[in-house]
Amino acid sequence: MKALRFFFTFIFLIGINGTIFSQDADEVVNKHIKAIGGLEKIQALKTLKFTGKFSAGGMDVTFTQTFKRPLMSLMEATIQGMTMKQAFDGTQGWMINPFTGKKDPDLMPKDQEKAFKKNSDFEGQLVNYKEKGSTIELIGKEDFEGTQVFNLKLTDKEGDITNYYFDAETFLIVKQADKMKFESKDVNTVSLLSDYKSVEGVMMPFSMEVNMSESPMGSQKITIEKWEANIPIDDSIFKMPAKN
Repeated sequence: MKALRFFFTFIFLIGINGTIFSQDADEVVNKHIKAIGGLEKIQALKTLKFTGKFSAGGMDVTFTQTFKRPLMSLMEATIQGMTMKQAFDGTQGWMINPFTGKKDPDLMPKDQEKAFKKNSDFEGQLVNYKEKGSTIELIGKEDFEGTQVFNLKLTDKEGDITNYYFDAETFLIVKQADKMKFESKDVNTVSLLSDYKSVEGVMMPFSMEVNMSESPMGSQKITIEKWEANIPIDDSIFKMPAKN
Protein backbone atom coordinates (compact mmCIF):
# COMPACT_ATOMS: atom_id res chain seq x y z
CA MET A 1 0.00 0.00 0.00
CA LYS A 2 2.84 2.38 0.82
CA ALA A 3 4.39 1.62 -2.53
CA LEU A 4 1.12 2.36 -4.33
CA ARG A 5 0.61 5.55 -2.32
CA PHE A 6 4.13 6.71 -3.22
CA PHE A 7 3.56 5.83 -6.88
CA PHE A 8 0.34 7.83 -7.20
CA THR A 9 1.84 10.74 -5.23
CA PHE A 10 4.82 10.70 -7.61
CA ILE A 11 2.57 10.69 -10.69
CA PHE A 12 0.47 13.51 -9.21
CA LEU A 13 3.55 15.67 -8.57
CA ILE A 14 4.83 15.05 -12.08
CA GLY A 15 1.48 16.25 -13.41
CA ILE A 16 1.55 19.39 -11.27
CA ASN A 17 5.16 20.20 -12.11
CA GLY A 18 4.53 19.63 -15.81
CA THR A 19 1.59 22.05 -15.72
CA ILE A 20 3.55 24.72 -13.87
CA PHE A 21 6.52 24.32 -16.23
CA SER A 22 4.27 24.64 -19.27
CA GLN A 23 2.71 27.79 -17.85
CA ASP A 24 6.18 29.25 -17.23
CA ALA A 25 7.13 28.58 -20.87
CA ASP A 26 3.98 30.30 -22.13
CA GLU A 27 4.62 33.20 -19.76
CA VAL A 28 8.08 33.74 -21.28
CA VAL A 29 6.62 33.64 -24.81
CA ASN A 30 3.83 36.06 -23.87
CA LYS A 31 6.31 38.48 -22.29
CA HIS A 32 8.47 38.28 -25.40
CA ILE A 33 5.53 39.02 -27.70
CA LYS A 34 4.56 41.97 -25.51
CA ALA A 35 8.17 43.22 -25.46
CA ILE A 36 8.44 43.34 -29.24
CA GLY A 37 5.19 45.25 -29.63
CA GLY A 38 2.27 42.95 -28.90
CA LEU A 39 0.26 40.51 -31.00
CA GLU A 40 -1.97 43.18 -32.56
CA LYS A 41 0.96 45.16 -33.99
CA ILE A 42 2.76 42.00 -35.13
CA GLN A 43 -0.28 40.78 -37.02
CA ALA A 44 -0.87 44.24 -38.47
CA LEU A 45 2.32 43.75 -40.49
CA LYS A 46 1.20 42.42 -43.86
CA THR A 47 4.39 43.03 -45.84
CA LEU A 48 8.02 43.62 -44.91
CA LYS A 49 11.06 44.55 -46.93
CA PHE A 50 14.57 45.03 -45.69
CA THR A 51 17.81 46.07 -47.30
CA GLY A 52 21.06 44.99 -45.77
CA LYS A 53 24.63 43.88 -46.10
CA PHE A 54 25.95 40.36 -45.80
CA SER A 55 29.61 40.06 -44.78
CA ALA A 56 31.54 36.79 -44.85
CA GLY A 57 34.90 35.53 -46.05
CA GLY A 58 36.19 39.06 -46.64
CA MET A 59 33.31 39.84 -49.00
CA ASP A 60 30.42 42.31 -48.55
CA VAL A 61 27.20 41.74 -50.46
CA THR A 62 24.18 44.06 -50.54
CA PHE A 63 20.85 42.27 -50.60
CA THR A 64 17.12 42.80 -50.18
CA GLN A 65 14.51 40.46 -48.78
CA THR A 66 10.79 40.94 -49.24
CA PHE A 67 8.00 39.21 -47.30
CA LYS A 68 4.25 39.03 -47.69
CA ARG A 69 1.62 37.05 -45.88
CA PRO A 70 1.06 34.19 -46.07
CA LEU A 71 4.52 32.57 -46.38
CA MET A 72 5.84 34.46 -49.39
CA SER A 73 9.40 35.76 -49.55
CA LEU A 74 12.01 36.82 -52.09
CA MET A 75 15.73 37.37 -51.53
CA GLU A 76 17.82 39.20 -54.14
CA ALA A 77 21.57 39.79 -54.07
CA THR A 78 23.79 41.29 -56.76
CA ILE A 79 27.44 40.23 -56.95
CA GLN A 80 29.80 41.34 -59.70
CA GLY A 81 26.86 42.55 -61.77
CA MET A 82 24.95 39.26 -61.54
CA THR A 83 21.74 38.94 -59.53
CA MET A 84 20.89 35.83 -57.55
CA LYS A 85 17.30 35.22 -56.46
CA GLN A 86 15.73 32.83 -53.97
CA ALA A 87 11.99 32.76 -53.36
CA PHE A 88 9.08 30.90 -51.81
CA ASP A 89 5.69 31.64 -53.36
CA GLY A 90 3.59 30.13 -50.57
CA THR A 91 3.67 26.69 -52.17
CA GLN A 92 7.11 26.02 -53.60
CA GLY A 93 10.62 27.41 -53.55
CA TRP A 94 12.64 28.44 -56.60
CA MET A 95 15.90 30.19 -57.37
CA ILE A 96 18.01 31.81 -60.05
CA ASN A 97 21.74 31.34 -59.53
CA PRO A 98 23.80 32.78 -62.41
CA PHE A 99 27.01 31.69 -60.66
CA THR A 100 26.28 28.13 -61.74
CA GLY A 101 26.30 29.27 -65.36
CA LYS A 102 22.49 29.14 -65.64
CA LYS A 103 20.20 32.13 -66.02
CA ASP A 104 16.92 30.20 -65.99
CA PRO A 105 14.98 29.64 -62.76
CA ASP A 106 15.01 26.23 -61.08
CA LEU A 107 13.03 24.68 -58.27
CA MET A 108 14.90 24.70 -54.97
CA PRO A 109 16.32 21.45 -53.61
CA LYS A 110 13.94 20.16 -50.93
CA ASP A 111 16.33 20.78 -48.04
CA GLN A 112 16.86 24.39 -49.08
CA GLU A 113 13.13 24.86 -49.70
CA LYS A 114 12.37 23.62 -46.19
CA ALA A 115 14.66 26.22 -44.60
CA PHE A 116 13.47 29.04 -46.87
CA LYS A 117 9.82 28.25 -46.19
CA LYS A 118 10.41 28.42 -42.45
CA ASN A 119 12.12 31.80 -42.81
CA SER A 120 9.20 33.07 -44.90
CA ASP A 121 7.07 33.13 -41.74
CA PHE A 122 8.30 36.59 -40.79
CA GLU A 123 6.27 36.80 -37.58
CA GLY A 124 8.34 33.90 -36.27
CA GLN A 125 7.68 30.46 -34.88
CA LEU A 126 6.73 31.66 -31.39
CA VAL A 127 3.65 33.61 -32.46
CA ASN A 128 0.65 31.24 -32.31
CA TYR A 129 3.08 28.34 -31.94
CA LYS A 130 0.32 25.87 -30.99
CA GLU A 131 -1.67 26.58 -34.15
CA LYS A 132 1.53 25.97 -36.13
CA GLY A 133 1.88 22.52 -34.57
CA SER A 134 4.83 23.31 -32.31
CA THR A 135 5.48 22.58 -28.64
CA ILE A 136 7.62 24.54 -26.20
CA GLU A 137 9.61 23.73 -23.08
CA LEU A 138 11.34 26.11 -20.69
CA ILE A 139 14.83 24.69 -20.14
CA GLY A 140 15.70 27.23 -17.46
CA LYS A 141 17.58 30.40 -16.66
CA GLU A 142 21.29 30.66 -17.43
CA ASP A 143 24.14 33.04 -18.15
CA PHE A 144 24.97 34.19 -21.67
CA GLU A 145 28.02 36.43 -21.96
CA GLY A 146 27.27 38.05 -18.60
CA THR A 147 23.53 38.42 -19.23
CA GLN A 148 20.86 36.32 -17.56
CA VAL A 149 18.69 34.65 -20.19
CA PHE A 150 15.75 32.26 -20.34
CA ASN A 151 16.45 29.23 -22.55
CA LEU A 152 13.27 28.02 -24.23
CA LYS A 153 13.13 25.02 -26.55
CA LEU A 154 10.63 24.90 -29.41
CA THR A 155 10.01 21.70 -31.37
CA ASP A 156 8.06 22.14 -34.59
CA LYS A 157 5.75 19.64 -36.28
CA GLU A 158 8.62 18.29 -38.39
CA GLY A 159 10.78 17.60 -35.36
CA ASP A 160 13.19 20.50 -35.94
CA ILE A 161 14.37 22.20 -32.75
CA THR A 162 15.02 25.86 -31.99
CA ASN A 163 16.38 27.11 -28.69
CA TYR A 164 15.56 30.75 -28.03
CA TYR A 165 17.54 32.71 -25.45
CA PHE A 166 15.58 35.69 -24.08
CA ASP A 167 17.21 38.51 -22.14
CA ALA A 168 15.68 38.04 -18.67
CA GLU A 169 15.00 41.79 -18.34
CA THR A 170 13.90 42.87 -21.81
CA PHE A 171 12.59 39.51 -23.09
CA LEU A 172 14.15 40.22 -26.47
CA ILE A 173 15.88 37.29 -28.19
CA VAL A 174 19.66 37.62 -27.98
CA LYS A 175 20.56 34.17 -29.28
CA GLN A 176 18.85 31.53 -31.40
CA ALA A 177 20.12 27.98 -31.98
CA ASP A 178 18.46 25.95 -34.74
CA LYS A 179 18.84 22.24 -35.39
CA MET A 180 17.17 21.24 -38.66
CA LYS A 181 16.83 17.69 -39.89
CA PHE A 182 17.65 17.21 -43.54
CA GLU A 183 17.68 13.94 -45.45
CA SER A 184 21.31 13.07 -44.83
CA LYS A 185 22.26 14.99 -41.69
CA ASP A 186 21.42 17.58 -39.07
CA VAL A 187 22.42 21.19 -39.71
CA ASN A 188 23.07 23.45 -36.71
CA THR A 189 22.89 27.23 -36.92
CA VAL A 190 23.55 29.71 -34.13
CA SER A 191 22.44 33.33 -34.55
CA LEU A 192 23.24 36.27 -32.26
CA LEU A 193 20.71 39.10 -32.52
CA SER A 194 21.23 42.71 -31.43
CA ASP A 195 20.62 46.40 -32.20
CA TYR A 196 16.83 46.19 -31.93
CA LYS A 197 14.83 49.07 -33.39
CA SER A 198 11.12 49.73 -33.82
CA VAL A 199 9.52 49.10 -37.21
CA GLU A 200 5.85 50.15 -37.21
CA GLY A 201 5.82 49.54 -33.46
CA VAL A 202 7.45 46.09 -33.67
CA MET A 203 11.01 45.60 -32.41
CA MET A 204 13.32 44.13 -35.05
CA PRO A 205 17.02 43.16 -34.83
CA PHE A 206 19.21 45.26 -37.13
CA SER A 207 22.33 43.18 -36.54
CA MET A 208 22.83 39.40 -36.70
CA GLU A 209 25.88 37.18 -36.51
CA VAL A 210 25.25 33.73 -37.95
CA ASN A 211 27.35 30.57 -37.61
CA MET A 212 26.24 27.52 -39.60
CA SER A 213 27.83 24.12 -39.03
CA GLU A 214 28.00 23.31 -42.75
CA SER A 215 29.15 26.71 -44.00
CA PRO A 216 32.72 26.95 -45.34
CA MET A 217 32.62 30.75 -44.89
CA GLY A 218 32.69 30.72 -41.08
CA SER A 219 30.93 33.46 -39.16
CA GLN A 220 28.59 35.63 -41.23
CA LYS A 221 27.51 39.13 -40.26
CA ILE A 222 24.20 40.57 -41.42
CA THR A 223 23.55 44.27 -40.97
CA ILE A 224 20.12 45.67 -41.77
CA GLU A 225 20.25 49.19 -43.16
CA LYS A 226 16.56 49.73 -43.82
CA TRP A 227 13.23 48.11 -42.90
CA GLU A 228 9.98 48.96 -44.71
CA ALA A 229 6.60 47.75 -43.51
CA ASN A 230 3.16 47.48 -45.14
CA ILE A 231 4.32 48.73 -48.52
CA PRO A 232 2.39 47.56 -51.61
CA ILE A 233 3.89 44.34 -52.95
CA ASP A 234 2.39 42.37 -55.82
CA ASP A 235 2.16 38.58 -55.45
CA SER A 236 3.68 38.16 -58.90
CA ILE A 237 7.23 38.94 -57.71
CA PHE A 238 7.23 35.71 -55.71
CA LYS A 239 6.20 33.52 -58.65
CA MET A 240 8.82 31.55 -60.57
CA PRO A 241 9.45 33.19 -63.97
CA ALA A 242 9.04 31.15 -67.11
CA LYS A 243 12.22 29.64 -68.53
CA ASN A 244 13.60 31.26 -71.66
